[in-house]
This record gives sequence, C-alpha cells and structure tokens, in this order.
Amino acid sequence: QFCPPVTHRSCMGVVAPAEDVAAQAQSPCSDGDIEQAVSGHRAASDGGFRKIASDDALAPWEHSVASATAKAVTKLALYPLDTWKGRRQAADMSRFKGLWTVTGMYRGLLAKVTLYTPYQAVYMASYVQVRDNLVAVFMPSSILGKAAVFATAGVTAEIGASVVRLPMEVAKLRLQLGIYQNSLQAVVDLARRPQGLLRNFVPQTLMNDCSYSAVAWLIFESARQRMLHHRDTNELQPIDNMALGTATGGITALATAPLDMLKTRIVGWQPPVEAGAASVAAVRPGIRATAARMLQEEGPFIFWRGAGLRALHLAPSHGLYMLLYEVIKSQLAKQHV
Repeated sequence: QFCPPVTHRSCMGVVAPAEDVAAQAQSPCSDGDIEQAVSGHRAASDGGFRKIASDDALAPWEHSVASATAKAVTKLALYPLDTWKGRRQAADMSRFKGLWTVTGMYRGLLAKVTLYTPYQAVYMASYVQVRDNLVAVFMPSSILGKAAVFATAGVTAEIGASVVRLPMEVAKLRLQLGIYQNSLQAVVDLARRPQGLLRNFVPQTLMNDCSYSAVAWLIFESARQRMLHHRDTNELQPIDNMALGTATGGITALATAPLDMLKTRIVGWQPPVEAGAASVAAVRPGIRATAARMLQEEGPFIFWRGAGLRALHLAPSHGLYMLLYEVIKSQLAKQHV
C-alpha cells in the first residue's frame, strides 16, 4: 500500500488545503505512518535535526527525573573506579595506605550522590532546552553547525549547574585523596572557606567539566543523528544508546585526560605545613604553574597517568547512563499516551 506524504503545513502556521486533508482521510495509513511523516517533516524543518520522539512528550521536570535516577544508579555501581583513577593521578600515592578497603573506595559517595542528583536534574533539563532552542533559532544543516549547537548546549548546561557540581566535585575528590576524613569535615571546611570553591571554578568547571561536556555531546549527538537519518527513525533501541554512550565515554575520557589530570593536581593541592593561613593564597599554584611544574619534574607522560582508568570508568558509566536515561524517558513518555 502506498501512503501519500503528509505535508503538515499547519505546523508552520499554514492551514493544509482541503484536498490534502481528504487524501489523508482516505489513505490506508496507520497512525504510526502519519507520525513517521510528521517526524520527517520536523527533521526537514529543523535543518536536518531529528529530535528523539520521547523528548517531545516530556516536560523539563520529567527529563530531570529520568536523568537524576539514571545517574544515581550509575554512580553507585561504578564509583570505586572513579576513586581508583583519582588516587592514581595524585602526586604521592603513599598517603592512601589503609584506604584501599571497600569503605575506603566508596569515600565521598555520600557527597557525590547527595549533590549529583540535583545537579544532574538541572544539567540535563538545561541541556535539552538549550539544544532545542538553538536548533529552532539557527536551524543548523551542516555538520559544523550541528556540532556547534551540541557543544554550546553542553557548556551552557554545565556552567548553569556548576553551583551544585563545583562543591560536590571538590568535596568528592578531597575525600578520595584523604584530605578530608569524612563528609562532615568537607561540608564544614567548604562552608567556612567558600573562597576556596571560587578558586576552583576555572580548573574544575571551565577547564575540566565544560570541555568534557562539549566533547561528549558533540560525539554522541553527531553519531546519534547519523544513525537516526540512516535508519529513517526518531528513536533508537536501548542497546544502541548504550553502545553510543560507551564509545562516547571512552573517547571523551582519553581526549580530555590531560585536563582531568591537571584539575586533580590543582583541586587536590595542599599547602605546605609551614605555610600560614595568610600565605596560602600566595603559594597556591595556578593552571600554568602547575602544568609547568608537572612537565619539568615528572615529564610529558604524567598528563596521561590514570587515562586508562579514566576510560575504564567513564566508558561503561556513560553507556549505562544513556541506556537507563532513554529507557526511563520512554516509560515516562508512555504515561502521556
């Protein structure tokens, strides 16, 4: 059976002519056929960008619920790999003696999960909204145009949610490195010296988090758009999302490993014992000074220390997250049918 194309010019504010409506009414098309035609029209009108079907049905808060739930499960399952990577990047690994127990490997998990849930809720809802608004305004059709949209949306969402993520990441890393003995000490110290958080905004948020988000979304969304167009669909199977997420996590982890290593050294820096409180700010190294010292004292390969562990952690983490996120979204979308 031949299903005539659905123009759906009413989507653009133009009422479809009567003959089009009559043709659709007499057509043997199913609702699924018509929806597929509508999706094709949307892809064309958005400069070739195909929006995931479940995204249209969900409100921002539902994206937040799906994202926060998926990330909480992922972090709980794979957190020890993150701890191992962080300690591998430290300048002095001897201080971790006695911390390689089960409880020691999960140090910082409470702070991570407690703050990561609201962070991920804000981050993902922001990313989807910014991405869709940029697509609607600029209608990118070229590969570079779409890449710019994905990267910009990732960076914007990261900066917007940094008010939650920055204290979480600083506390988590310092707990993993043994600088803080417990979560209470982390909360008290960060509340007592909030200026310490502000000093870490550039190395943690701008240098590390934003670069990771930009690269990850550029890779994932670009690959997903190619698959959607190739298969002429607006939804991927769960296994596809997991495969794309795993590949994205591994590639991005390796590509941004030097920045992560540099961030770890800066955020995990401790002042010399002889340095008084007043002189701490004066001796605190910046990004360029830290990079120069690492290069001089430890050689160029130091920037790749822990890169394998980083990929081993982020590849399955990203894959599991995208699998759970898309499955939860699909289940929530079904509630609207």
